[in-house]
Amino acid sequence: MPQPTRMKDLRGNLRQRLRSPGGIVLLYLLFAAAWIAGSDRAIRFLFRDPDQLVRIGTMKGMIFVGITSGLLFLLLSAWHASLVRTKRASDLYRDRLERVLRGTNDGWWEWDLASGQIYFSPRCWDLLGYGTSVARGDIAMWSTVLHPDDSVTARRRVDELRSGQESGATLEVRLRHQDGHYIPVLSRLMVLRDAQGKAVMISGANMDMTEQKRSEERLRQSAAVFETTREGVVLLDAERRILMVNHAFTDITGYSEQDVIGQSPSMLRSNRHGEDFYQKVWAAVQRDGHWCGEVWQRRKSGEVYPELLGISAVTDSAGLITNYVGVIADLSQLKASETRLEFLSQHDPLTNLPNRVLLLSHLEHGMRLAQRDSSIMALLMLDLDRFKDINDSFSHDAGDELLQQVARCLASRMRDMDTVARLGGDEFGIVLPKLAHAEDAAIVANGILGALKQPWTLADGTEVRVGVSIGISIFPDHGTSTQELLQHADAALYQAKQEGRGRFRYFSQGMTQAARERIRLEARLHRAIEQNELRVHYQPVVDVAAGRIVGAEALVRWQHPEEGLIPPARFIPVAESTGLIDAIGEWVLRETCRQGRQWMDAGLPALTLAVNMSPRQFRHRDISVTVAEVTAHTGFPSTRLELELTESALMEPDAAELLQRLRETGVRLAIDDFGTGYSSLAYLQRFPLDVLKIDKGFVDAIPHGPDRGAIATSIVAMGHSLGFRVLAEGVEKPEQLSFLHALGCDMYQGYLRSPPLPPEAFERLLRDP
Repeated sequence: MPQPTRMKDLRGNLRQRLRSPGGIVLLYLLFAAAWIAGSDRAIRFLFRDPDQLVRIGTMKGMIFVGITSGLLFLLLSAWHASLVRTKRASDLYRDRLERVLRGTNDGWWEWDLASGQIYFSPRCWDLLGYGTSVARGDIAMWSTVLHPDDSVTARRRVDELRSGQESGATLEVRLRHQDGHYIPVLSRLMVLRDAQGKAVMISGANMDMTEQKRSEERLRQSAAVFETTREGVVLLDAERRILMVNHAFTDITGYSEQDVIGQSPSMLRSNRHGEDFYQKVWAAVQRDGHWCGEVWQRRKSGEVYPELLGISAVTDSAGLITNYVGVIADLSQLKASETRLEFLSQHDPLTNLPNRVLLLSHLEHGMRLAQRDSSIMALLMLDLDRFKDINDSFSHDAGDELLQQVARCLASRMRDMDTVARLGGDEFGIVLPKLAHAEDAAIVANGILGALKQPWTLADGTEVRVGVSIGISIFPDHGTSTQELLQHADAALYQAKQEGRGRFRYFSQGMTQAARERIRLEARLHRAIEQNELRVHYQPVVDVAAGRIVGAEALVRWQHPEEGLIPPARFIPVAESTGLIDAIGEWVLRETCRQGRQWMDAGLPALTLAVNMSPRQFRHRDISVTVAEVTAHTGFPSTRLELELTESALMEPDAAELLQRLRETGVRLAIDDFGTGYSSLAYLQRFPLDVLKIDKGFVDAIPHGPDRGAIATSIVAMGHSLGFRVLAEGVEKPEQLSFLHALGCDMYQGYLRSPPLPPEAFERLLRDP
């Protein structure tokens, strides 16, 4: 250390020591010694007279007292000033410490172990709601506010600190507030030891832990909610990277925490939403701070599922986004429940059939279709006969099982467009849209009557029988509203039960009779095919120019053994609706080819024989195979066979292909009743046709009808322009034939020349024209 600095420090230390009480006494002794020794010598040297020496000695004492008193005053004043400065500095330090501790919500204290006195700062008592007037400076006061359950632990910890070598420790206790409740306090203890290591003082700071405990409790609650909530929670950083997920998130998505940490939530996208959707979502979060809606996400397994997603932005004090919190709820079960509830709202829970609500909806839809297509719709009301007896005899469980079997039976017999509904109890309803004839509903009803007459076997082996009664109403004949149709079908059902059950009834008796006739006719028609009651009659086809017979149209007739000849208008529609037309059509084809071969063998002129083909036959792809097989089997030349089709057959999707396959067999193809459908002559160019037959309705207008044969004229002209031969049907008057001859029509048929004839009569006509 440099010499000047050392000298300066020495002088400073000397001044400090001289200002202390010991220094003041030392200075006083030195001054007194110097005064006594010096003053006595000076007085003896100056004065010899004893009296003067006495007076001078007294004055010297007075002067000494005065000087020493002044000197003592100065020294004590300096010492007092030093104490004041020290105290002021100490108070300033203490106030400053108190302000710091108050700012930290802490109070401080000191415990002198030797005296047992303890000092508590005002803040210590403020924490407990006590005023400083109440507080005492002893350890007993502290013991009165300490929670009884914490006293043993606190004393043991303090004893360990006093006896050990630790310099500090922490202690968490509960102290009683003035109002009686306890507050958690954290004490940080510091121990002061002497040279021998003995603890002489313990000081500490008390911190109120109430808010911290509340925060910790809220954190624990939040953590519990985070981990136990059924909703998935995902925490993102400001860059939208995943920081944390809970167990529910893992359960919902299938991804573990390790799979997703640090990843973008876009890994969950299902690709059912476009990028613009997600841009709008994040734009809403940035703008509003949150977004909520339904999205489709993809699980780890690849399954796509619906979820309710909520995204919220978390901001700091400056308003900057620091995190995003996403909450997801799996809607799969909810959607399934909604679907199930929606299903149950419109379906019967026992049979899973539509209920009355859905039946009415389909009934309204069927009426709209019928109005649009000018078709017919039927409503059937069914009630099981003697069902109550089954419930009473075998229990309601057996009745429920029977209802389920009946429901399955009814549903299996219907078309896809039909509706079978359970209306309640043992009552069912059936909507049959797009029927060709009102009597078709009776065919369905009759089938149901037969099907439900069968014995029913329950799960326990019990065999039961049940019948059914059916009421039928027709739209639009029996009503133009759902209410009317339901009422009229119910009325018909009631009538069926009144008449003995196990039967059906239409709302009107006349229609019921017609339906019965139709069903009887269907049954007899089956027998007619089996018992060879069908016949083929032939109507001549005449060359207009030459006037000779060049062919014939084969027309089926039914020769009933009791009723006589039944016209086609009565049984052909039944055959069409029941499918019997297939068997009838094939029989007519075989019989016509057989008869044609027989006439050829008899030496009659070569004829072209025309056979009508129904649209149902035409739809069968094997019709060309059937034609080839029949002509080969009968020996009738396929070039002499002509198949007549309706315009509706040409509308089939594969019509051109089917006609080409028929043409490859060698047969001729004709369009029957041309002009009554929707085809055009230009459309006919697509098909390999030979003959156009003008419908009788257009021939009837010749030559004095409203259009004076204009349509027939157009058909003949345009048919010829397309290379077709033209045949006019239903020619009954000579003037009609003359008009057709003038038009250049190729052929005609009609009562003018001959009605359809049995084979024998037709043969006589050929031999004797």
